[in-house]
Amino acid sequence: MAKQERLEAQCPPDAHKVIRPPENKVNASLVVKVADFELEKYGDRDVAEVLSLFSPKPQILCSKKVEKAIVENAQDAEIKPSFLELKDEQGFLHYHDGSVSSVKKVVDFSNDFKSYQNFLDTLSEDCYLVVDSLSMLIMRSISTVYPWDKLLASDFIRQYLGACEILDDKEIQDLFDVRYGRQEGSALKDAKAFHFLKLERKLFLQYPTDDD
Repeated sequence: MAKQERLEAQCPPDAHKVIRPPENKVNASLVVKVADFELEKYGDRDVAEVLSLFSPKPQILCSKKVEKAIVENAQDAEIKPSFLELKDEQGFLHYHDGSVSSVKKVVDFSNDFKSYQNFLDTLSEDCYLVVDSLSMLIMRSISTVYPWDKLLASDFIRQYLGACEILDDKEIQDLFDVRYGRQEGSALKDAKAFHFLKLERKLFLQYPTDDD
């Protein structure tokens, strides 16, 4: 199994929240879409480990094959996953114990990075908001900034869109390889993909979530 980098936040949880009360409410639930190729290329244990970076209780959209692999490795990865079932433009989460969540609208941003220009507006909606696995750490962090500073969150979205716009297929694959511990992030220092990686690490380190 590849050794994945474990980043730790450089400020205490909620350190960025003590200046003033929240101004904007997050009603959306973030769901990570995990593609089959991630399981096929990197293996079941690594997929589960990567999801642990997102949350101890990740909400996931994936195929049944990927779901089975995640469930089988959830205990070792110390995660309690739930899985999104789609029904037309709505969906619900099902859990390992057989329980299910309420049905909500599903908004899927995972197929086109340009759709994230509407990310902040969608955070206020009561929905399941699907993000792609490459963008998941950036979007998770931005969702923690949004309640306290919408202007700063908007600036991070602009940085994300700019970083994605210059990526080609090879650099996207390089970013996945870094995420899964197949190469060092320093190998991308002179590549366009480094803009994405730099933003991800900045946000991951400075804006922990409530469950970190």
